[in-house]
Amino acid sequence: MENRKKLLFANKQKFTNEMFDQLSEIVDVFFLDGPETDNYDSLDFSDIDGVVCFNFFKHNDINRFPKLNYIHTTSTGYDQFDLKELKDRGITLKNCPGVHSIPISEFVIGSILQIYKKFDKLKNQQRAHYWHCDWELEEIYGKRVLITGTGSIGQHVAERIKAFSPTVIGLDAFPNNSNGYFDEVMTMDHMDEELPEADIVINCIPLFDNTYHLFDKKSFELMKDDAVFINITRGPVVDNQALLDTLKSGKLKGAAVDVWENEPLDHDSEFWDIDRLIVSAHNCFAGSGNNERLFKCIYNDTKDWTEGKLVANLQKNL
Repeated sequence: MENRKKLLFANKQKFTNEMFDQLSEIVDVFFLDGPETDNYDSLDFSDIDGVVCFNFFKHNDINRFPKLNYIHTTSTGYDQFDLKELKDRGITLKNCPGVHSIPISEFVIGSILQIYKKFDKLKNQQRAHYWHCDWELEEIYGKRVLITGTGSIGQHVAERIKAFSPTVIGLDAFPNNSNGYFDEVMTMDHMDEELPEADIVINCIPLFDNTYHLFDKKSFELMKDDAVFINITRGPVVDNQALLDTLKSGKLKGAAVDVWENEPLDHDSEFWDIDRLIVSAHNCFAGSGNNERLFKCIYNDTKDWTEGKLVANLQKNL
């Protein structure tokens, strides 16, 4: 009988039975009885070859998986894993680039429009039955947009915002303009000279050791007084205290933040009461098409894994 690989799903996502049936044609699929954040010391994982999860190994010892050689995270980010440890163990880690890029980029556009068109004030006026014409509305047209991070998310943001005809600049350690929607891409060492020129700053940089507090007090000081700032990747890429101090000082036309240094955001955090700030609960990745995109990504990578064709794991440059 064929020696089939055993794949453990620590999180079923919202995959249908038909999807799991499709996966079962190429691997033996197993599931946990509870959430992946529980500890499963009582279970035997000695015959598991691969795991699909988000942060399962934050709560369970990877040493209990002696045969493990494949992990597929259900997220785009992978800062929850020790990449060097996985490489040393010969474990291939795959992520889901592009799966959440569409809803995240739509969130970015919606946030900018809400700030520029003052939709929150329109709703408040409607509730108050108050008719008021505000002539002080902004346009994205002709603005200069700076996107830090030119990966899948950054490129999707550039594609959508380019429809409004701004100038779009991309910064990245490895600049990528493969979709052609950036007017110019540069390396990160141009950040200090670009921040003062930008009307809208959108952070799409993942969290690494060298991007922790990439946006700090100095960064916000360099920005225009009426700039818009948006963060949709990881909270610690931004010094939250520096952002809070900046907003409290009256600087920035507005900001939208989906990710925070400490989540959930404290109930008594001062961020909640800043009118110029859109607070989102690490939720901008949610979208009606995610399930199908996520399954396709996991299925294709898992099929390559079973056939010995898996390439370009995230640890290759360590």
